[in-house]
Formats: sequence, structure tokens, C-alpha cells
Amino acid sequence: MAQQIQDLVASIRKDGIEVAQKEAAQIIADAKAQAEDLIREAKKEAASLLEKAQREMDTRDQSARSSLQQASRDVQLSLKKAISTQLDRLLVEQVEKAYTSNDLITLIGNVVASLGDVKNHEVQLGQKDFEKFAKNLSAELSSAIKQGLEIKAIPSLASGFRIAEKNGASFYNFSADETAALLKPFLSPAIETIVFSSAK
Repeated sequence: MAQQIQDLVASIRKDGIEVAQKEAAQIIADAKAQAEDLIREAKKEAASLLEKAQREMDTRDQSARSSLQQASRDVQLSLKKAISTQLDRLLVEQVEKAYTSNDLITLIGNVVASLGDVKNHEVQLGQKDFEKFAKNLSAELSSAIKQGLEIKAIPSLASGFRIAEKNGASFYNFSADETAALLKPFLSPAIETIVFSSAK
């Protein structure tokens, strides 16, 4: 009987161990399957995070490039404006300089010669230029003066001259500022080509 009890205990033990081993194997298999699922999900999430991070980096990179391009355009426009302003000032200075020399007399003579009817016109000069050039200008324009052309001083005119109708209906303005403004469109494309050709 003792042998039977031992056999029974051994059989129960063997059956219990086998059941426990099967359950342990099932638990291990389930744990491995869960671990594989977790690893697969983690890899999927990591890939998604990497893709999102790459998109964000690309967006920031594109944004930085756009900002840099805009800043470059702003600097070029600012530089162009500063150079243009400086050149405008220099142009006015050069015209004013030309208008303070005897070239002014020649220029006025050429403009008066191009008028058809001088008797209804007058040459207007600033007070300072009138005092400086009136004598020589009268000699240059003597035949036109005999036909009725007048030479007058106009205090409001800083430099240059005007050719005006005596009745005040109209005038041609050859002041330094106006002459520079007339010349500027012809100079700007050439200067722009020289200054900005390498920036494009």
C-alpha cells in the first residue's frame, strides 16, 4: 500500500509538474508574443516620431532658408535705396556746380536759341546767379534782348534758371533739382547695372 501511495504521489507530482511546465511554457509563449507586440509597436512609434522630427526639421530648414532669402532681399533693397539716394544727391550737386560756371551762360543761350518767339519770354535767374552772370548773359543774348527777351532775378530760385512766358502762363524749369530729376531716369539703368549686376 505504501508503494501505491508513493506511486500515486509520484503520478500526481509528475502530472502536476507537467501541467505546471505546460502552463509555464504557455505563460512564456504569451509573454514572448506580448513582448514582440510591444517591440513592434515601439518600433512603429519610434519610426513615426523620427518621421515627425524629420518633417519638423525640414520645415524649420525651409523656414530658415526663406527668412535668409527675405533678409538678403531686404538688404539689397536697402542698399539700392541708399546708393540711389546718394547718387541723386551727387547728381544734384554736379548740376549745381555746372550751373555756377560759365557753362550756364552757354546753356541758357542754347535754350533761348531753340525758342521760336523770344519777345514773349524772359530768362529768370536766382539773385546770386543774376548778379554773377547778368553782364555776360546780356552780351550772349544781345540779339534776343533786342527782340524783346528780358532777364530777371527771382529770389525764390536757388540755382539754375527758368524760361518763362512774360504773362506767367507757363515756364520751363531748369533748376538743379529739376534738371537732376530729368537726367536721373537716363542714368539709373546704367548705374543699376554696374552696382547690382553681381548681386543678382
